[in-house]
Amino acid sequence: METGRLAPGDHVVITGASSGVGTAAVQTALRMGAVPIATTRGEAKRQRLLELGAAHVITTDAEDLVKEVRRITGGQGARLAFDAVGGPGFAALGDALTPGGTAVLYGWLDPRPIQLSMNWPLTVHTYANGALARTEAYRRRAAAFIGSGLASGALAPVIAETFDGLEQVADAHRLMESNTHMGKIVVRV
Repeated sequence: METGRLAPGDHVVITGASSGVGTAAVQTALRMGAVPIATTRGEAKRQRLLELGAAHVITTDAEDLVKEVRRITGGQGARLAFDAVGGPGFAALGDALTPGGTAVLYGWLDPRPIQLSMNWPLTVHTYANGALARTEAYRRRAAAFIGSGLASGALAPVIAETFDGLEQVADAHRLMESNTHMGKIVVRV
């Protein structure tokens, strides 16, 4: 929100949207009055992402990301991307943004190198919550935003499944590896 300067009406592409952070990003975009465009690899999670509030869902295994974002935004491109993936697809994600758009890379699920053209017209930030949290003013703003969002119900953690006890860690890990879940996997100890 702050790093990308998210504003009402902005289209924001959220990769890995079915993850714990991705579902929170969809809720945050909605709370800010932005238009969340969620991405996921396959059809299985489309309906759940729409129910969560994504205005649009792009399945990247079957749809062209740049073409779909351009279609959704009337040819303009999104103003912001919040990317958990990185890797070679990061260049295409940038191509889906409006000239001068901003990409916030917060994860590296694809550890392969990112290659960008020399005239890629975007601002790129890597997200580091630790750096932001060092300032008291940021911590106050974050606590107020999250606290009021939780109180109003605008922000609600999405829990995929809860496992009881360390003896179920292997089951929890299998679920994580299957990539069939949405939200966070919780293990109670």
